[in-house]
Amino acid sequence: MKKLALLALLASLNAFSASNSIVAIVDDELVTYDAINIDSNSKAAKLAAVNRQIDIILKMRQVERLGVEPKALAINNMLKRVAKQNSLSLSQLQASPAFGQVMADIKQKLSLNGLREFVNSKANLVLTQAEIDQALNNNPTTQQDIVKQIRIAQIAISSIDESASLLQSEDELIKASLTDLASQIKNGKSFSDLAKLHSQDESYKNGGESGWLVQKRLPKSFGQALNGLKINEISPPFKAGNGWRLIKIIEKRNADNHLNNIKAALIRQKKNTYFNNWVKKLRKDAYIEIFDHKL
Repeated sequence: MKKLALLALLASLNAFSASNSIVAIVDDELVTYDAINIDSNSKAAKLAAVNRQIDIILKMRQVERLGVEPKALAINNMLKRVAKQNSLSLSQLQASPAFGQVMADIKQKLSLNGLREFVNSKANLVLTQAEIDQALNNNPTTQQDIVKQIRIAQIAISSIDESASLLQSEDELIKASLTDLASQIKNGKSFSDLAKLHSQDESYKNGGESGWLVQKRLPKSFGQALNGLKINEISPPFKAGNGWRLIKIIEKRNADNHLNNIKAALIRQKKNTYFNNWVKKLRKDAYIEIFDHKL
């Protein structure tokens, strides 16, 4: 709808109630007072709510244009969470008179989150050393922020064919099997290859290798097996949970958690700035008129 046509329409809407009073125009869309959903009598708060609604309109247009609508699985997971928070089953929530509005709100929230992720994925955000140094000067690292991390490889076996032995228990058979594998590794066999063949843990796909782990957060049985173990040295088989493990240390490091948190915070700040500037451009390219005298 053209600007002149919209203005003519506005002039003819004298019968509108106060709650449906038109408070803004965004291109060919009208924003009514009830759409901003605010109880405050503060004009500044009402104006901020109108601007938020304008931003939502502009962003939802981009959601449709870019095709970043949420997947059905994400919507369903959010519905389950809302139902749980309200002590309802999913079927009870679906039967509720408010379900339509709940569904609309969830779709909008997930869509806007998806849009933010999509836009920020196109940004080339780089931290400079000067930015990191400045942040650390304002909030320096302490000794408590340094944590010991470790990468391990494991061969994990929780069950084994017992039909070959009538005298040994399953635990004894598993321990003997892992002892044999340890011997093969010490004689030159590849730990990774044997993990891929024998390990029953999901990590077998990676040759049994883990990512970086915080050493003090490992289960007690792992901590005991790792105690005194050198890099690339194989542990004796040990019981952990429902199975047995054979592990080795790949590498160790001291990690500065504070530094990682500082970097993550700086990246979040850059993403927020990038996205907010992107939204400002949407506003600049749109026709927007706010009737603040009606607020």
